[in-house]
Amino acid sequence: MNYSLDELKQYAGNDPLISLYRKIPAAGQTSVELLRRLKMYSDKLFLLESSRSDDNGDTILGRYAYAAYAPALEISCLDHTITLTAGQASFSFQAAEPIEYLRGVIEQNKATRLPDLPPFAGGFAGYFSYEYIHLSQPSCHFKTENVDQTPDFHLMMFDKLFVLDRKTEEIYLICVVAAQRLEQSVRDGEAVLDGMMRIITRSLKEDNFPDGSLRLLEDFSPLYSETIYMQMVEKAKQYIQKGEVAQIVLTNGASTSAEGSLIDTFALLRQMDPTRYMCYFSTGEVQAAIASPEPILKLENGVVMTERLAGSYARGKTPKEDEMQAEALRVDPKAIDEHNMLVDDSRNEFGFVCRPGTVAVSHYLNIVRCARVMHLGSTITGTLKPEMGALDVINAIMPSGAVSGAPKVRACEIINEIEGERRGIYGSAVGYIGFDGDADFFAFIHSAFLKDGRLTVRAGGGIVIDSDPQEEYREAKVKAEAMLQTIKLAAKEEEHGSHY
Repeated sequence: MNYSLDELKQYAGNDPLISLYRKIPAAGQTSVELLRRLKMYSDKLFLLESSRSDDNGDTILGRYAYAAYAPALEISCLDHTITLTAGQASFSFQAAEPIEYLRGVIEQNKATRLPDLPPFAGGFAGYFSYEYIHLSQPSCHFKTENVDQTPDFHLMMFDKLFVLDRKTEEIYLICVVAAQRLEQSVRDGEAVLDGMMRIITRSLKEDNFPDGSLRLLEDFSPLYSETIYMQMVEKAKQYIQKGEVAQIVLTNGASTSAEGSLIDTFALLRQMDPTRYMCYFSTGEVQAAIASPEPILKLENGVVMTERLAGSYARGKTPKEDEMQAEALRVDPKAIDEHNMLVDDSRNEFGFVCRPGTVAVSHYLNIVRCARVMHLGSTITGTLKPEMGALDVINAIMPSGAVSGAPKVRACEIINEIEGERRGIYGSAVGYIGFDGDADFFAFIHSAFLKDGRLTVRAGGGIVIDSDPQEEYREAKVKAEAMLQTIKLAAKEEEHGSHY
């Protein structure tokens, strides 16, 4: 044990939970190998890591990769029906205020993060759906039914996780236990850590891993044809001309029947499209493989940050062409107008939850590069009011303006009318709220999800008064292409038995 009982009591204070951990050499194990190992023990998983590009354009993986499994508790909400799941047991009930009920669950499961642990040492991981806004802002009404029965939020409370530290080449084994009756809790926690040691040190061969392959059962079909999507853009422009909204983000994409796992797809995605947020999660009913460049909120020690991405150009085929594209994007009036609207909206949203005078914009019109496209990006920061927390920020900013529009409530209603269906997980906020209250969420874009045998990829773009319908169709197609090609390549390689 790293701390004495007295030290643990002191750190716990009045919190109901406390962390225990061990560290072992990584011995060359990768994040994907951790994920494959944990798949053998649970179908409810969450893996999150990051990357960045250096000055030479080379990819550098982030320091930490978090791999959590077998949640102690799950909490989800569909309209006003809350479902709690613990192991094989679950029950549902009606809640007049689902968000406040969730707040209470989070508050009842607090733990001070020990000073030598990574930023995420356990907590609530999952998503707040695109349509979550109808709970946080009841004035928002959707005309279409929730046919897919996608929850408004689904969070898994992980009290066990592995953290790969690439800097020290070690793996943290972390479990969270009750701070009451601490001596017994420590004994129970040590037994849990022993079990985690067996998982991580078990000798495995490639053919011992569970099947991570995906099987496509038919060709991809577009969500909307070119003709229909161009008509959708024209309808959006009519709403803009009438002054109901200034911008609307429409989406297109493709879907197909599929079965299996997205683990191999995620493993290839992180190679082909490494980006700021690389994530795989599975709730048992839904799987997702994500390579998102856009943070929705990062909360650390009371300081909250978001980055708005808007305006998109295709990447150049050569470094010189790529830089020319970047320079053209920086002066594109449509892209700048679209971007400025999102920055202004984010500043206003932060104004509701941050202390006056602390909201600031930095790195204005920075170029953010992805595998096939580049975006304009600006960073917004602020210091939270003392009474505010991660859930309050989620309520203020969801869904991200980058996937909705401005003003947000009316834009979401118009989008639902034009697209004729709910988006569900696309455009959601994916990430975690730690037991210590810190949080990190990103936009579900540049991603794919598998639910009820249907694999879906969506991508979109901001529609403004002078948008060209055919160009908007092409932009959405380019944005979706990286994910679609990764899926097809992964499925093709899997037919020949290759793994990543």
